[in-house]
Amino acid sequence: MSKSKEQLQWVRAENGAIPATGIAEGVERDGRPLFIARAFYKNGLHPGKAAPHLANGGFEFSWGGQACRLSEYFVLTGDINRTKWVPVSGAVPNDDSLRLVNGGHEENGRPLFIAKADHAGSLQLGKAGNHLHNGMSFAYGNKELYKKGYFVLAYR
Repeated sequence: MSKSKEQLQWVRAENGAIPATGIAEGVERDGRPLFIARAFYKNGLHPGKAAPHLANGGFEFSWGGQACRLSEYFVLTGDINRTKWVPVSGAVPNDDSLRLVNGGHEENGRPLFIAKADHAGSLQLGKAGNHLHNGMSFAYGNKELYKKGYFVLAYR
């Protein structure tokens, strides 16, 4: 395993708690930070966002056309400077040279990656994949939304 991959870890959290070294790469319109997180749901492991202010558990992600909320999740921690954000449009390309950070997987095993995009004056966190042709999927306003142009997290 490369040194960069060892610098990132998923730390278990619940009920809006965020580890001290949690990585905040999103931001609400009012300036509150959003942290990169993921959680198990229906046999998948889904990337999304975590923060103390998020209702009903502290973690939100998109699934099945809606915003889902959970109280148990994992927050990405470590040195964000060992990563970079790669611009993408539509589905994530099948290109191992991008060195994408693994964010999780669908129920059927398809990989999911960590994504972010500007939306309504905020910077939202969500998921992207080779199979998500509409682009990044994210939870916002009780819905699952898509953004065609976005960024995915990769190792430097």
